[in-house]
Amino acid sequence: MTRRTSSLRRQLIQRMLASMLPLFLLLWVLAYFSSLYFINEAFDRSLVRRTYALADRVEVLHGRVIVDLPAAARELLVFDQEDLLFHSITDQLGRVIEGEPQIIPLPDGVHIQPGQTLLYKAQKNGEPVRVAAYALSLEGTSANGYALVQVGETLTRRAELAQRAAWAFVIPALLLALAASAAVAFGVGRGLQPLRRLGETLAQRSALDLSPVPQAGVPAELLPFLEEINSALRRLAAAVDSQSRFVADAAHQLRTPIAGLLAQAEAALASGSEVDARHALQRIAATAQKMSTLVQKLLLLARVDAAGNTLHLERLDGLALAREIAREWAPQALARGVDIAFESQVEACPLAGDAHLLGEMLGNLIDNAMRYGARRITVTVRDTGTGAAWCVIDDGPGIPAAERAAVLTPFHRIEGRRGGAGIGLAIVERIARLHGARVTIDDADGGGVVVCVLFPAAA
Repeated sequence: MTRRTSSLRRQLIQRMLASMLPLFLLLWVLAYFSSLYFINEAFDRSLVRRTYALADRVEVLHGRVIVDLPAAARELLVFDQEDLLFHSITDQLGRVIEGEPQIIPLPDGVHIQPGQTLLYKAQKNGEPVRVAAYALSLEGTSANGYALVQVGETLTRRAELAQRAAWAFVIPALLLALAASAAVAFGVGRGLQPLRRLGETLAQRSALDLSPVPQAGVPAELLPFLEEINSALRRLAAAVDSQSRFVADAAHQLRTPIAGLLAQAEAALASGSEVDARHALQRIAATAQKMSTLVQKLLLLARVDAAGNTLHLERLDGLALAREIAREWAPQALARGVDIAFESQVEACPLAGDAHLLGEMLGNLIDNAMRYGARRITVTVRDTGTGAAWCVIDDGPGIPAAERAAVLTPFHRIEGRRGGAGIGLAIVERIARLHGARVTIDDADGGGVVVCVLFPAAA
């Protein structure tokens, strides 16, 4: 079952809208409370003006506080289509002389002074109200103290006006955002066209076409992505080319010994002499041994090539590792009449590498020296000043200077020499390269050759 994937364009738009939703909620809240603040300011000023207007109707006659309030004015004080309005006036003795008989008390702990105006919130019949209180000073009259004038109203109209103001601000912003979203969706679609064209270009390529993808006309944001694709294609092309060469070289190298095996087997079958058949079988055994060595080398070469992507470097004691490998090859060298020695010019040789591959590398150098006629082999470990060096010195026929680069490639044999498959030094070079090392070939003092692997300094 194919899993359906969402398009990048849809994801961008959805994420943009998803991020805009909380922003609009925040915008609405800010618009509502900002509008409510300014509406409260306006309504509070209106309440204060009503309080002052009502205070102007207060008089003192013979020490008694009275209110001269016409009936029409009293009706205006209590009329509103949306909110409940109320007022009250108390004299210096705390008696209600006008308006609501139930006085709305001042907030706890708050004391009003003569001539002071106070705005506060309270509750009336379970509903929140806003009250303006003014302490009208009675000094200079026949009464003392102050008369408290209170005018209040419910908050219904304030909240409704704040909501209308908030929506009046948010709705145009929402419409503008939707228009911007449509423009962004269109722009994203146009902006993704280069990516779509790149996908079509890749889809039209042949499976055998590993050439780099052209970068002309590609946006700067896609260039790193395309660079990685081209880098992967180059690595894949190099791996395919290496694999093809390996298969071709292996087929070429195995064709001759297989043909020889077949011919020798046919000769043994056709021979009527037991002695001739035995000789043929001995040649078959020798050829099979060479084929076995060749196949082992080929497999090792393939394993080294494959190890490049999974190589895990460890901190190693290069001196102990080289000494152990030389000791392991000593019995084979003695069996062939070859004198093998180990020398070290350092007390420690730290390396970063793979112990198994390094063992194969040094073993191939020793084996290569024995195969080409060396009678004395010396394995040395020394310090180069910039790192460590493993060297194998032999007294064999040496390697001509003109062919020292070529012998590091697979299946190259020096003309006129037998005994090897032409892979040993190629394996050495590839293992060295995996470890960041390089291989040098020089003449040895007194004849022979010195092959050194120069390692970088271990981190």
